[in-house]
Amino acid sequence: MKKFITMALALMVAMCCQAQNATQIFDRTVAAYKAAGAVSASYSMGASRGTIVMKGSQFRILANNVKSWYDGKTQWTYSTATDEVNVTNPTSQQLVMVNPLAAAQTLKQGYSMSAKKSGAGYVLTLKPKAKSNVTSVQLHISSAYVLTKAVYTTQQGSETLVISNYKTKVATSAATFKFDKKQVPAGTEVVDLR
Repeated sequence: MKKFITMALALMVAMCCQAQNATQIFDRTVAAYKAAGAVSASYSMGASRGTIVMKGSQFRILANNVKSWYDGKTQWTYSTATDEVNVTNPTSQQLVMVNPLAAAQTLKQGYSMSAKKSGAGYVLTLKPKAKSNVTSVQLHISSAYVLTKAVYTTQQGSETLVISNYKTKVATSAATFKFDKKQVPAGTEVVDLR
């Protein structure tokens, strides 16, 4: 009986430390992003491939199927499917889908985390605390606390986001995060939904 209690306590301590380490790794990754100034990266997810530039809450995405600019208040989104630019003032919930900092807060609050060492980096496995369409998220973090890959698993399957060419302290201006009509076909309709 004493042996069982000791093993149970050791398991509880290991689980506690593992959760603490996962949270620390997650927090360090967010802190590294915040400290990096403006960052840029290439990404691929399914058939979508492109580049993203981020600075604080602002971002610009230029991909083969969508282009989007967000200056901290207004978002302009061009989709090849609609062949138009939609202008919105997105809510914080809408930004979770595209803004890494907003998504990080949602993940930290709504998911339990575990971590394991993987090569020189880490793999964080996140499980939703409440019922969700997402069954798990795996975040692959480098030893420099940079997200390199994310695997989102739902009941319908999984999608993998791969990030490469990550650069910090990228030169940007206010224009970087505002709609650039040169990036869309000439004559594209702009629909103001604000």
